[in-house]
Amino acid sequence: MKNFTEYSGTFSMTYDRSMLDFGFEKSGYTIFDGAKPLLTPGGNPISHPSENVIRMILTDLLLPDGSGSAVSIAPLIFSYLSDSFHSGEDPIVSIWQEILDNDPFVRIKTIGKSGIDAFPPDDPLFIFSFNTISGLTWKVNHFVGNVMGDVSLSDDSEISLFPHIVKIWYTRLPAAQKASLQALSSMHRSGIVLPLLLVTGEINPVEYCKGLISLRMQNPATYSAMLSEVSHIHAFLDLFGQKERQGKNAALMIQEGEGDSIEYKSTLRWDIRAGKTNPVIERSCLKTISAFMNSSGGSLLIGVRDDGSIEGIETDKFQNEDKFLLHLWTLIRNCLGREFTPYVSTRLEKIDDKVICIVSCIPSNRPAFLRQPGFDEEMYIRVGPSSNALDISEALRYIGDRFSKE
Repeated sequence: MKNFTEYSGTFSMTYDRSMLDFGFEKSGYTIFDGAKPLLTPGGNPISHPSENVIRMILTDLLLPDGSGSAVSIAPLIFSYLSDSFHSGEDPIVSIWQEILDNDPFVRIKTIGKSGIDAFPPDDPLFIFSFNTISGLTWKVNHFVGNVMGDVSLSDDSEISLFPHIVKIWYTRLPAAQKASLQALSSMHRSGIVLPLLLVTGEINPVEYCKGLISLRMQNPATYSAMLSEVSHIHAFLDLFGQKERQGKNAALMIQEGEGDSIEYKSTLRWDIRAGKTNPVIERSCLKTISAFMNSSGGSLLIGVRDDGSIEGIETDKFQNEDKFLLHLWTLIRNCLGREFTPYVSTRLEKIDDKVICIVSCIPSNRPAFLRQPGFDEEMYIRVGPSSNALDISEALRYIGDRFSKE
């Protein structure tokens, strides 16, 4: 199976531009070269359920030669997707470690900021590079929370968690995004993290291209050509049904205030009054998470005081944001159960130069009991703006009413 570099190097399609058209068949919309379906280099028909996808490929093929390098990208990626992913294998697996080793953000997250190969202070692009990389690094850290729940507990070691997180992040992508990511990585020598951010909608084409220049992975003179290519891929992915992640941002939830589905906690583990960590503080967060799952769902904002002002997760005194998230997910898995991780997601947001953690919970299909070492086992539900424990008889009745039909 060919990776994108090998495939694109041999990509060739022969057709009569004047005879190209598309029509609908049982399998979807298909491009025809005269009376016969147009085939990819691997011999697969160019067919897709979406008329818009087929129209984009067709119009790329109809543009005259010399119209620009971007015009062949949609047919190329679609053919790569069809030919190389057709067997269910992933061509990037064979070069995975090489891509990780050469990715600047993997270096940033594993060996620190000294791993950034950016512009020196006396270069005119230094300020541009510094601000661009700072913004992109924040977005990488922000998105880590979405996959932290699947990181194995054994990964809590001196070895950086980030390469493991990148792999989980990548494996979750649908095939169209994987193919586009591989195309970006090959075309621009951009590693894996920046393409991941782009294909998942975390950054836009302009941010991606500026990032490549800031990291000295591309020359500033290539900016216009790169932007044309990246915008084309971005538009192609949109037609495949790429959706931006949903959810209210933290500022809006703080504006709404606490209630049935929103609760604030100043810290995850740090007892501000005593000046030390305290499992009672951890239990307070776990109560809310379990109550949301046992009720109608909701969002816990860690790093926000009762009055809505920002404390920030920095108060919890973790080494970094990854360690904060790993500790949170360890508590969830150990005290509530690994089977409940699909009902919880986390993300980080910055407000007033402080970081808060949003723990979003959806209703579970089974009762979530809180089993924290050193405390009694309890079941919590939301009652108005608070999380209340149920005694045995109340819990039995509630489970019968709430979960009997699940």
